[in-house]
Amino acid sequence: MEISYVKFNDINNIRVSEVVTIDRIKQWKAGDHITIKAGTGAGKSYFIKNILYAQAKRDNRKILMLIHRKNCVTQFKKELIRDKKTDVIDIMTYQKLENLFFKSPEDISLWQYQYIVCDEFHYFMGDAAFSKTTDISLDLILEQISSIKIFMSATGDYTKQYLNEIKGIRTSSYELPINYNFIKDLTFFKTDETLEDIIEEAIENNYKMILFIQSAKKAYELYEKHKDHCLFNCSKTNTTYSKFVNQEKIDNLLANEKFDELILITTCCMDTGVNIIDLDLNHIVCDVEDTGTLIQCIGRKRVQNISDKIYLYIKVINNKSLGGKKSKLAQKIKMAEFLKEHTVKEFISKYPREYDYSNIVYDAIVKEEDKGTKKVNDLMFYKCKIDIYEIEQIFKVGYCNYIKELLGNDQYLIIENELKIINLRVI
Repeated sequence: MEISYVKFNDINNIRVSEVVTIDRIKQWKAGDHITIKAGTGAGKSYFIKNILYAQAKRDNRKILMLIHRKNCVTQFKKELIRDKKTDVIDIMTYQKLENLFFKSPEDISLWQYQYIVCDEFHYFMGDAAFSKTTDISLDLILEQISSIKIFMSATGDYTKQYLNEIKGIRTSSYELPINYNFIKDLTFFKTDETLEDIIEEAIENNYKMILFIQSAKKAYELYEKHKDHCLFNCSKTNTTYSKFVNQEKIDNLLANEKFDELILITTCCMDTGVNIIDLDLNHIVCDVEDTGTLIQCIGRKRVQNISDKIYLYIKVINNKSLGGKKSKLAQKIKMAEFLKEHTVKEFISKYPREYDYSNIVYDAIVKEEDKGTKKVNDLMFYKCKIDIYEIEQIFKVGYCNYIKELLGNDQYLIIENELKIINLRVI
């Protein structure tokens, strides 16, 4: 349940540090949960590195900043070293915290931090679509009753909803206006053939472009076809395709916040935290399913002025694909829904010697009794329910209209529809 909510609707270009001031920080108490909703370039990182840092240093306190992408950790650590602020701020990935829980829980020392900052905290919900351990890092953080927890993201609404409604946590919330008026044209495309045409047009006309492709396989295949003009990137954990990544060039991209090639083809490993500052970069293509990830991908380009606009291309997800996804999600939570309504004994009778391949139902140890039991990963379960809900909303208005409303655009084009019109006119 929320205890305070500060929202600024009518102020353009406001920064986090203008809203969350030193005076507001002084009002926070141990155990408080703070959420900050702000878009790309609103100064979330600046706030931590400067405003919160100054207050923590004055009070002889420590800050732990948790980040969910290794690329972001590298970039942020360099900035802290450069600015001589490692005396107060430590950096860690959520994944490292989760690994420590299993391998060496005695090394988890969150108690030493008076401020725990969860950067891009939509991670807990977003990565729960495929990771079975995001609930572990979240629970470890929430257990720190002597720390002030700060959750920051542009797309953390569902995770905040989970904290309020499922965890019963009271939050103090700050929300800054987010607008997408830097999108000059919103265009949708339906097929991979059209995606190829978009790339070829960019090469022919020397348009600088980023492609965010959900599938590492598809991203690499596109790169392989156009490698003379492209830079490729994917997660280091993807052992199949990470060997094709030129790490030196990616490191330069992170350091310089710019890439030299005409086109960057990347998976969603660069969906958050990475800044691209380049007035020549005006085209962004997204072939991703999750709407939160889509928003994060768009935000990788840091707009520099009112003339700095982008042409945005988004792959359409048709109703057949959405229906199939909804059916898979419903099947994915079937065992968990049964366990939520029945005892463990009844669950085992219903599903004898069966394994929940979705990993939403898992085996847990009851330490007090030294016995095993069955539990539901509520975060993964909630993510599935949210995805089902969103698909139902998309069905009502159509995918393109749903995304248009999400981005606050007045209109859009579908490339294939426009080509049909042109062909009819030619005939």
